[in-house]
Amino acid sequence: MGVKISATDAALLGLLTRGELSGYDLQRAADANGGLFWAPAKSRIYAVLPQLVARGFATSREVVQTGRPNKQLYRLTKAGRAALQTWLEEPPVFEPERVPILLKLYFGDLLDPEILIEHIRVVRAEATSLKRRLEAQPAEVRAESVFADLTVRHGLEWARAMIRWAASAEQELTARLGATHV
Repeated sequence: MGVKISATDAALLGLLTRGELSGYDLQRAADANGGLFWAPAKSRIYAVLPQLVARGFATSREVVQTGRPNKQLYRLTKAGRAALQTWLEEPPVFEPERVPILLKLYFGDLLDPEILIEHIRVVRAEATSLKRRLEAQPAEVRAESVFADLTVRHGLEWARAMIRWAASAEQELTARLGATHV
């Protein structure tokens, strides 16, 4: 049985299969996917990288820079590639509970209807923003591989579904609870 790694570990190790990268490069790669399948905080990336080195999954080397702080470059090790491969081959965990709005909605009777409706509006706005970012992705990014294209298409379908659901939920809550539009 392989060593257990987190999804963030796997994402960083996966990106390192593409070559030696700095923390900044890794953050840019995360930003480039529009937060579609992995959107860690910058601080999380910089916290995990030394852990990957300590576990033997990556190596690091310092690059001396003139006029800027020195930077660390990270490279995948054979152990890191093996841990990533094990993680990739494990069946994915289905996590429907990772939708915080549903928990808030479930306990909606404890909230003022206007607050709950505003939460739903925020979800719709965020889904709309994600949809726009994904639609704006250059065609060559999606054409680079069937894998990238399928990932973007999933994100678009999910965003469209959340937009439809949020609009419907807002309308129903307004009608049933007598809330007014804020």
